[in-house]
Amino acid sequence: MDIPTNERESKYIIFALIFMLSNKLQTIGDSFFEEVSTKQWFVLLVLGILGEHTPTLSELSEAVGSSHQNVKQLVLKLEQKGYVEILKDSEDARRLRIKATPKSEAFSREYHEKSAKFMNQLFGSFPQEELKTTEQVMLTMKTILEGMEKDYVKG
Repeated sequence: MDIPTNERESKYIIFALIFMLSNKLQTIGDSFFEEVSTKQWFVLLVLGILGEHTPTLSELSEAVGSSHQNVKQLVLKLEQKGYVEILKDSEDARRLRIKATPKSEAFSREYHEKSAKFMNQLFGSFPQEELKTTEQVMLTMKTILEGMEKDYVKG
C-alpha cells in the first residue's frame, strides 16, 4: 500500500516510514538467517564492531540502542545457541560481560558474502551523495532521540 504523501506533512510520513521499513527489514532478516533472528544478528554485529573489547551487558545494551532487559533476553538466546559467552566481570561479579564465541566468528564469515549482496541489493541503486545525506539525517535523529529519551523514558 502506498502512503498518500501530498496531504500530509513530511515529518509524519517519515515517522510512519521508519516503522514500516523497520518491520519489513525484520521480516526479511528473520528469513535471511537460518539460526538467528534479525535482532540476535544485530547484537552479534555490534559485538563484532566492538572487536576485542568484551562489553558489559549495559555497554552492549547502550551500543545496540535497546533496553537492558531486551538485550539480556537476546544474549541468553544467543548463549543457548553457542554464539556468545556470558562472563562475570573480574572486578565486580554483579556485572556481566558478553563475549562472542568462535561459532559467532564462523557465522560472520559464513554470511559475509551473502550480507554484502543483500546490502548492495538494498542500497545499490542510490547515489553515494544520497546515502551520505541519509546517514547524516539518521545520525542527527539518533542524537535527538537520545536527548528526548531523558524526557520521555522513565526508569
